[in-house]
Amino acid sequence: MQYDQDKYRLLTHNSPQLLFWAVNPLLAFNELILGQRLPQKILVERHSGQALLARQFVPCPHCNALNPAKLWGKGNAFGHWFGYLCPKCNGEIPCLWNLTSLLLLTIIAPLWLWFKPWFKLRWQLSRLRRTKAMQAIPQPQPAVTPCIKTAQTIAVLMFLFMLFVQSREASLSLEQTVISLAVSCVLGVLYGLLTPINRFRKSKKRYW
Repeated sequence: MQYDQDKYRLLTHNSPQLLFWAVNPLLAFNELILGQRLPQKILVERHSGQALLARQFVPCPHCNALNPAKLWGKGNAFGHWFGYLCPKCNGEIPCLWNLTSLLLLTIIAPLWLWFKPWFKLRWQLSRLRRTKAMQAIPQPQPAVTPCIKTAQTIAVLMFLFMLFVQSREASLSLEQTVISLAVSCVLGVLYGLLTPINRFRKSKKRYW
């Protein structure tokens, strides 16, 4: 598979993130009952300040399309018993199998092998429609408002706390109140500016 190694990091079955999925017996429930799967190969953007899921892409072995992993995230995370389907070429994207799942499927093979072709055909039509619907949903842009609201809240709380401490003294002057308000606003703004930086650092952590 060809990809830009400077831009992406390739995760395969030997990476800790995917290996944990394969060997953890508890995740057999997610695969067999919920239909939650992980692709065999995941590309992760190296230089990006976005969250981990937003930096992940699932390559299609048929058309080489880089599909955002968010297509199989919230709203479309379950029901993928036969793997992923590429929304661009309708091809099947190979997924990992949990070892416990494979063992259980082998034991009960006589119960499901006869129904597999019939069920898989209907499953493909349903999952493909769902994945393409997820692709059509516009992705929201990161908002700055939550940081601003957080900074305002912190500033108000700090001002009230400082006001309470100063009110315990014999007298509370207007000058002291103004100074407390100014200090609270400055600290609140600094907190609001540092919050995105902290999130950026967390998003750069490696989970593989």
